[in-house]
Order: sequence, then C-alpha cells, then structure tokens
Amino acid sequence: MSDSLPRDLPRLHAIALYLDLQLRAVRSRIAEVEQWEASRKAAARPPSPPEWTLQVDVGGEQRPVAVHHGECTVAGTRSRRITRRDAIEALAVGVEPCLMCRPDRELQVD
Repeated sequence: MSDSLPRDLPRLHAIALYLDLQLRAVRSRIAEVEQWEASRKAAARPPSPPEWTLQVDVGGEQRPVAVHHGECTVAGTRSRRITRRDAIEALAVGVEPCLMCRPDRELQVD
C-alpha cells in the first residue's frame, strides 16, 4: 500500500471522487481544444495560387505550350509556376496565351 495515501476508507473515497472530477475536467478541456484546433485548421486559408503558370507539352521535351493566369484551371497538372516577367517574356517569344484566362490582356502584351 502507498505511504502517501490515508488508510481510512472515507478519505480514500473522497480522493477517488476528487480525482474522477479532475479527470472529467481534463477530458472536457481536451475535447474543447481539439474542437478549437479543428475549426482553426478548417478556417486556415489555402496557399494562394501562383500569379502565372506556364503549361508544357506532354512530350519529354517540356516545350512551353501556353501562358496562364495562376487561377486558370485549363493548364492542368502540366504547368509550373512562373514570375510575371517570365510570363511576359514567354508571350513575347511566341508562347500562346490561354484563350480562356487571357493573360496577355492583363499583362498588356499584344
């Protein structure tokens, strides 16, 4: 038997009740914190899309096919993030602008 606990039954029951109440309070607080963290994660903003993307062909050469606005879904998975300057340069050397998102208009490249 532990030396730090009393030997009489009433006090042992009182300690057990106290510990049970404390355990319930801790479990309740855990549930609150888990709910708060879940709502915080749900409210977190997704990463912002790239400002511009360059779509490449299916072949192994990875030739540029089109320039897209970063939020355009036409480029699909065969695109990579590029800077505004890269987008302007790509359009200047003849890479086609996407016909849906029209990055040439926003970049003011004819």
